[in-house]
Amino acid sequence: MLVLLKRAVLLLLIFPLAACAESDKYQEGDHYVQLSKPVATANADKVEVLELFWYGCPHCYALEPSLNKWVAEAPDYVEFKRMPGLMASSWLDHGKAYYAAEVLGVVDKTHEALFTAIHRYGQQLADQASLAGFYASQGVNEDEFNKVFSSFAVKSKINQAKAKQRNYRASGVPAIIVNGKYRVSTTMKAGPQGLFDVVDFLVEKERSARP
Repeated sequence: MLVLLKRAVLLLLIFPLAACAESDKYQEGDHYVQLSKPVATANADKVEVLELFWYGCPHCYALEPSLNKWVAEAPDYVEFKRMPGLMASSWLDHGKAYYAAEVLGVVDKTHEALFTAIHRYGQQLADQASLAGFYASQGVNEDEFNKVFSSFAVKSKINQAKAKQRNYRASGVPAIIVNGKYRVSTTMKAGPQGLFDVVDFLVEKERSARP
């Protein structure tokens, strides 16, 4: 009985130490940034993980395999979203193209293909005309793409994304926003290799904070 009691006491001492070690593993300011003002997410029942990207960014393209693997293995309490970065005026047409594809329901078909066309094959796809031609090559009606590209629906999505990104305070891409509260990037201490370990840590932090 005394031996069992000693083991129980030892376990009670170990568990808090383990939890403390885990909480100390990733530090705010080094591995992630906590936003001063949280940004509301669409679904309070899920932990939202949002990627900020730009089709012209080679680092975003390089991150795609790791990102896709993480998304495929993410638990069901995580909701993954993408948002085109709009930090520079030259990125605007890529943002419109992404949202046009979203409205047309072809993101899954065209997202990786556009990255590949730009970065593997060196295609210059940076304005509406060239992007319309690319989407046409993917089976999207060119006239329909141009119509949606300039539509009120896409303009609204762009304005909403700009407003959120101001609150995310992200100056570059790729960046990951966890539940509207934390920002993680490949330039921080964990680097590209440890990015999703930090994301996992923050996802669990948000999950455990729920009532």
